[in-house]
Amino acid sequence: MFIFHLFVFIPSPVFPLFMVKELYLSDFIISVGMAVFYIAVFLGSVKLSSLTRRLGNKRVMGIGAAAMSTYPLFLAIKAGIVPFLAASFFGGFAWALAGGTMYNYILEKVPNDDKPGYLAWYNMIYNAALLIASLSGGLIGNSIGLAAAIILFGIGRILSGLFILRWG
Repeated sequence: MFIFHLFVFIPSPVFPLFMVKELYLSDFIISVGMAVFYIAVFLGSVKLSSLTRRLGNKRVMGIGAAAMSTYPLFLAIKAGIVPFLAASFFGGFAWALAGGTMYNYILEKVPNDDKPGYLAWYNMIYNAALLIASLSGGLIGNSIGLAAAIILFGIGRILSGLFILRWG
């Protein structure tokens, strides 16, 4: 889960810069993209119960984590508004899957006799990933370029989903 959270948060400082400096998107279009993202989260959440019953929390979590790569990888196309809105939709739907199953997935993995202890460790891992990602995302973007960083972060998201599916 550390790798998943790391790659969820590491592009956060890079996305706004990339949208403005590379894609030349206006505040209005970025706002529309965020609205599309949250509409997709809502639509994905509506289907979440049937998906988890059919596939289980681990598989839905892994698929959602890997599918979250669509957001940075579609942005990296740099083709304008349509790929940005598609990225927002698919990224929102993927977040609904990963975010909606995350806690049930974790609760399935921890022993019943010590859930509070394991959840405390999970919370520490989550916060460590958030801190490391926030500090390093911008540095990586400055070092290798925004587009290359976006692609690297998308690949990291795919790998985190595959790790969950394989070893989770």
